[in-house]
Amino acid sequence: MIRFIDTVILAHTKLRTHKVRTGLTLGVAGILFGLILGVIFVAQGVFDSVERFSEEGLADRAIVAVSKWSDAYYNQYEHAEDEDFIAEVKATHEALVVKKTAAAKKYNVSYDAKSEDPSPIIIDRETKKERISDDFMESSIVMQVVEKRSQAAHKPLDIKAFLAPYPSAKVLPGNAAVNTADGSIYFMREGREEAMRPESERKKSNGGEYGQFETSIQVLNDTITRPFVTIDTFDYDKGEIPGVVSYSHAEELLGLKKLSKASTNQEKLDRLAEVRRRLPEVTASFCYRNSTSQALLSTAMAQQQEIERNKNNKDYVMPSIIYTIPDDTSCGAVTIEKDTRTSAEKHQADALVSYQKEIGEYPGEPEQQKVIMRAIGLSGDAPTDQIAGSAGAMVMGLLGSWLSYGNNWTIPNGMLARVPESLRPTTLFPDPNDEKGRNEALGKMIQIESYLVEFSDKQEARTVLQRGGAFGGVIEDNALSVSPFGSGTLMVNEVKHWFEIGLMWALAIVGGVAFIILAGLIGRMVSDGRRESAVFRAIGARRADIGRIYGMYTLLLAVRVVIFAAVLGLVLSFAVDVWLSSDATVGARLAYAAVDTSKEFHFISLASWYVPVILGAIVVVSLLASIIPILLGARRNPITDMRNDT
Repeated sequence: MIRFIDTVILAHTKLRTHKVRTGLTLGVAGILFGLILGVIFVAQGVFDSVERFSEEGLADRAIVAVSKWSDAYYNQYEHAEDEDFIAEVKATHEALVVKKTAAAKKYNVSYDAKSEDPSPIIIDRETKKERISDDFMESSIVMQVVEKRSQAAHKPLDIKAFLAPYPSAKVLPGNAAVNTADGSIYFMREGREEAMRPESERKKSNGGEYGQFETSIQVLNDTITRPFVTIDTFDYDKGEIPGVVSYSHAEELLGLKKLSKASTNQEKLDRLAEVRRRLPEVTASFCYRNSTSQALLSTAMAQQQEIERNKNNKDYVMPSIIYTIPDDTSCGAVTIEKDTRTSAEKHQADALVSYQKEIGEYPGEPEQQKVIMRAIGLSGDAPTDQIAGSAGAMVMGLLGSWLSYGNNWTIPNGMLARVPESLRPTTLFPDPNDEKGRNEALGKMIQIESYLVEFSDKQEARTVLQRGGAFGGVIEDNALSVSPFGSGTLMVNEVKHWFEIGLMWALAIVGGVAFIILAGLIGRMVSDGRRESAVFRAIGARRADIGRIYGMYTLLLAVRVVIFAAVLGLVLSFAVDVWLSSDATVGARLAYAAVDTSKEFHFISLASWYVPVILGAIVVVSLLASIIPILLGARRNPITDMRNDT
């Protein structure tokens, strides 16, 4: 029987005897497993960093936005010859003509039905049947019927039924967009109404003339906004509305020039610190005007331009009503400077108003209000030009925590409830105490129902996202939109899921390759040592002793592979961390608008349970690869091996 210490010495001698063969095997297997370990160290570093930053914002919460668009639009062009549709349009038109005729007679207003409200129904020349005229497809009469039919066919989203299979789901109430049924609320760039600027100064954007879409306001549940609020004191009677603003918009409102792409990471971090320090200074003005106020402002501006053009024209007759344009920073009402109308003209104007009210076409009195937002918190941001294409951009795009992207303001619904009602009219702001958790935007042809739903079980959130087509799922309803909200936590969770699957496949492939390589090496070693084994057998060694020698050889080889793979993985992950950590830290702090500026984003961590799994797999694969060669070698006849070797 061979002693254990002798077994180790003999196995170690075999390793040193065949240095080239052992070195090649060690290198190939070590590189393969080292790459896997490097990926694990880097991935675990990312996951740990995300967890550290998850204390900021909403990064530790699984919130999903569930929305449904109206999918029941009635296409009038496809029903131009539909008898029921034609009959309803005809009845609606006839009722309108009767109503207008009676009202015109009552208020002594001129009305000609044939010229003002011609019938949208014609006789088709070919079929000789009634149809809707192509020229009237977009007329108010036809669209009134279309809207009625679209509304009737719309099926609202039953959020309770939708979420019934998910016990951990909870609808968060008090969320709504700040918009109006009539008119719009516009961002006042530099404190001025865009519509009142000279044409050369108007900002060209997707928002059009007024820039209404470049900046918006929304109201969100207090539990969502609370992590972003850093200013606890607020004067609710000052005439301002509290809100959380995105980092880039706060930077713009403070008048800070955008940093260049060549800016250092320290300069970017200093800028974030400056924006946070000056956050109480950040304000933004919005102007709400209903359609009547907008039309009146346009009329007044056009009138002023006409008067200016004709100031030297002696034949020009001044309008009977001259309007005064408000200051472009006031969002004020258009007033009448001079009214030279006769009594009869005033009476006729009053009669026209009464007539419009009677027939339901009165646009209403002009309404306008200036809304001043003041920052009480800072939200994360989308990737900026300064770090585009960098590790920081990756962090910002995938792992950040935000309330909205772009130049948007978010009002905590609890704080909105404390603002005096005179400053938050119901025509503009939603009810902050609305418990439905529903953000419903209704237009003439569009209906949108939106809910913010929080899940305590992230797997349930993932299932819901898949129902909406996200994360590789199949869209079950084209009108349904489901997406993560507020943070990248669900994306990170999804990345972890696929990382685990990919790691298992990689381990299986690398393990298989390593098994073949090691089995070949050990088999060759056993074959080359036949004479040596025969000698040991001749002096009394047992088959088990020979097996232990090669088993120890395999174990020592596996230990070397483990050490080489671990060192390689550490070197690779350390290099990645040195290369990307600085940029990623900047991106993470900007993405989370981090209050704690001591947190850093690293790409290396050893605290993964996959590490011992991989290291153990190296040993297991090595031992498994040695079993067959060792068994075959142990079963050979030593006398035959010595005879064949002579």
